[in-house]
Amino acid sequence: MNSPVSRFVSGSPRLHYLEWNPRGAHTLLLLHGNSANAWWWRPMAEALSGANLRILALDLRGHGDSEWVRPSHYSPADYADDLARLIPSADAEKAIAVGHSMGGIAVLAFTAEYHPLVRGAAVIDVAITSGARRSRYLKRLRTIPTVFYPDFATAKARFRLMPNEGAIAPELLAEIAGHSIVRTTEGRYTMKFDRETFFGGDGLDVAAAIAGVQLPLLLVRAERSRIMTADAAISACHANRMVELVTIPNAHHHLPLEAPGSLAQVIEQFALAHV
Repeated sequence: MNSPVSRFVSGSPRLHYLEWNPRGAHTLLLLHGNSANAWWWRPMAEALSGANLRILALDLRGHGDSEWVRPSHYSPADYADDLARLIPSADAEKAIAVGHSMGGIAVLAFTAEYHPLVRGAAVIDVAITSGARRSRYLKRLRTIPTVFYPDFATAKARFRLMPNEGAIAPELLAEIAGHSIVRTTEGRYTMKFDRETFFGGDGLDVAAAIAGVQLPLLLVRAERSRIMTADAAISACHANRMVELVTIPNAHHHLPLEAPGSLAQVIEQFALAHV
């Protein structure tokens, strides 16, 4: 598959997205997780090179090359509104919406409000249940000050995943780091996301949202995930006959980076089954 084309959706906030294979017969809409960006989908997009799928990967507001928002509005509903703006702008009606982690929660919020715009949805390794411990963790992330680095090389060397786990090639991590750093107006370097996106909770009752989905929904779980537990995923499937569950073996939370080939196969099969 050729390199993606960088495009923008005008309006407020201004949104950036990447497009692969613009002449593909069917469209995937991809939403990344918190503190990530559209480039995290590059390995999966290339693994889909023979699938004749058009792929649009959005930088969520406050991430990548999309605008930050002040006062901050970074709820799943806000991200859902942005996806709804992207669809007509990119002529992407009746696509399959796919989200990883926080992006998956945004996809669930989108299906609740805008489900006629898509054919189906896939949600990858989201926290279906959330307790006080997780809420404290998310609130703590928001309080960590933004870190600035004197040069690009130092910023790239300090790049880490959250959670920092999985058998991901160092070369791929270095590539993702390169797409995740921005030079400030003062000449320093920092990561390309707004810390206000850690607003202190998931912003959605995920289990209830899954139970209420009115279109085909695929849950994708990493077998070794500590975020989407097996029990919660099975319970979610039992709550809605339109939901199916696939578990990718021997993988951790960051499936788009650790197991892009396996993930691509699962997403392709789901997308083509719901043409």
